[in-house]
Amino acid sequence: MKKIILLAGIVHAFSALYAQNSLPFSGARANGLANSTACLTDEWALFNNPAGLAKTRDLTAAFTQTLHPRLNAFNATAVAATIPLKTGTAAAGFYHTGDDLYSEQIAAAGYANTFGLASLGASLHVIQYRAEGFGQTHKVTLSLGGITQLTPKLAVGAHILNVNQPKLADNGERIPTVMTAGLAYIFSDDVWATTEIQKDLDYHTTWRGAVEYKAHQKVSFRTGFSLNPGAAYLGIGLKPGKLGIDYAVSYIPETGTRHQASVRYSFKTASK
Repeated sequence: MKKIILLAGIVHAFSALYAQNSLPFSGARANGLANSTACLTDEWALFNNPAGLAKTRDLTAAFTQTLHPRLNAFNATAVAATIPLKTGTAAAGFYHTGDDLYSEQIAAAGYANTFGLASLGASLHVIQYRAEGFGQTHKVTLSLGGITQLTPKLAVGAHILNVNQPKLADNGERIPTVMTAGLAYIFSDDVWATTEIQKDLDYHTTWRGAVEYKAHQKVSFRTGFSLNPGAAYLGIGLKPGKLGIDYAVSYIPETGTRHQASVRYSFKTASK
């Protein structure tokens, strides 16, 4: 029992460092957009706002790798796949971060569908926490989200990660719940912008803003910022045919630069 409580304390300490340093959500597109995920609709919505899966109507496989030169323990790898169904879209994926001292692994499954102007989604995450000398523990979390297209140009999105907030140990330590709400606006065929606020129940509110500019049919540039913690983000996306490649770099004064690259391939486009 003492080991489980100590493991819960280690998980909490690492979670605090994650929150304070705004470590990456999955997907380099999101990373280039300051991790603004409330209104994003891509395969990585499985790990962010699951409602974003609803309009991902391609059979897609994706891989992403994150490198943190100053904090190698926070290097991360994830894979995801989306499967369009007659009604809605299903997704599955796996995420890993950590080293021999401490690590987290997540197996995820999600589903989303569109009802009129609104897309609703849910995802289940089976999380394994492991710390050297303290063993490991498994927890299941539920995340919910929604995206509403208010007008052809304006969308609003919100999601809650870890709604059920499962206990890590009998001392009351829980996996934190994170709430996010945001807006996205299409200024033109080439310019898309988003802003959001995020609140971890244990930490201060984070504000993010980002812009994506389509310089060419196959090339997009992204930039963004976050406050609390303060960070700057840049990204680029390439889409030659069915293949998509995204890269992002971010800078946080306390921890330095972080790099992320993602690759995805669309095998089949579903009828729309």
